[in-house]
Amino acid sequence: MVSKRMRLVAAAVCGIAAFASCLLYGRQVRREAERMRLDALERYGGEVVSLLVATRTLENGDIIDASSVASRDWLADLAPDQAVVRLEDVVGREVTVPLAKGLPLTQLNFRDGTSGIDVPSGYVALSLPLNDKLGLSRNVSAGTRVVAYAVGSNGTVMLTSMALVLASPVESATFSQTQTISLAVHPEDVAAVLGASARGDLRLVVPADDVEFFEAPAATAPTDVPEEPVGETVPDDNGPARSQQEADAASAADAPVESEE
Repeated sequence: MVSKRMRLVAAAVCGIAAFASCLLYGRQVRREAERMRLDALERYGGEVVSLLVATRTLENGDIIDASSVASRDWLADLAPDQAVVRLEDVVGREVTVPLAKGLPLTQLNFRDGTSGIDVPSGYVALSLPLNDKLGLSRNVSAGTRVVAYAVGSNGTVMLTSMALVLASPVESATFSQTQTISLAVHPEDVAAVLGASARGDLRLVVPADDVEFFEAPAATAPTDVPEEPVGETVPDDNGPARSQQEADAASAADAPVESEE
C-alpha cells in the first residue's frame, strides 16, 4: 500500500509538471504572436495596430452597436488621427459624420453640434441632388455665387442670379447613391428652383465677380379689360351710336307696308 507521503510527493510532482506545461504553452503563444507581428511588419513595412472599422456604411444618425464595427489590424503610419481602438468607447453613440464600410472610426465621426451651415439673412437653404446635368463642378467651394437657369424645350429662362453655395458636395457628402449640394436662394425663387430641379431642367453656372445680371420683371396681366362690342356700331342722327343689329331692326320697323288689292 502506497503511503500518504508518497501520494503527496506524486501530487506535487504532477502540479509542478502542469505548471511547467502552462509556462511552456504561454511562451509558445507569445512566440507565435511575436512571429505574426514580425510577419506583419515585414509585409507592411511598419508597426501594426488594432483599430475599429465599420462593417457597413454608417450614415448620419446611425447608432453604433457591436455589429456595426469590428477590430482590424491597421498600419500605424496610416492610421487616422483620433482613431477608435476600444468598442466600449463607441457603442451606443450616434454617428454625426458618415463613414464608408471598411474605414476606421475616429472621434470626428461623433462630433457634436450642427453641420456648421450658416444661412445668410434674407435667404432660404435648400438641398438639391448633384448630377452631371446640373453643370456644377463637384469641387465648388462654399460661398460661391451661382446663377440658376431652367433649360426647357421652349427656351432658357434665368431663375435667379443670386444663389449661394452653402456647402460643397465634398463637405456634405454621404455615402448613399445620390450626392446633394446645399444652396441659399431668396424665398421667392425657391419654388422655381425646386421645380426645375424636379423636372431635370435646372442648370447652375458660376459667374465672375464682376459679372452683373439684370433679371427681367415678370409680366403681369392687366387688371382693367374693356368690354368688347357685341356688333359693329353705326352712327344715329337721333342719338348715340347704336349697334348694327339695332339699326337693322329700326329700319325694318320704319319701312312702308304694301296693301293688297
